[in-house]
Amino acid sequence: MELSQVVDDIVSALTAVDARGIAFKQFQPGVGPYGEPHLVREVARYLNTLPPYRESARTMRTPDLLIPGEWALEFKIARPFGNNGQEAENWP
Repeated sequence: MELSQVVDDIVSALTAVDARGIAFKQFQPGVGPYGEPHLVREVARYLNTLPPYRESARTMRTPDLLIPGEWALEFKIARPFGNNGQEAENWP
């Protein structure tokens, strides 16, 4: 499985989760407010619906997402803006 395909599939997963329009906690709908563990879990659920993954993608503490025998992926969330639309306090 090529990395470019995994990245494309993760992008599709994020787009699909965002499009559901489900609010996370008290925040606005979309993927923006999700914490890393919650978002990676949703990505894994989506990937597991696709034939190449055959229900094999799973979340872990380290790495964040494991596709056994293929990839061990670490995720980092970058948030330039808060839920209020203002630039994040510690954004470089």
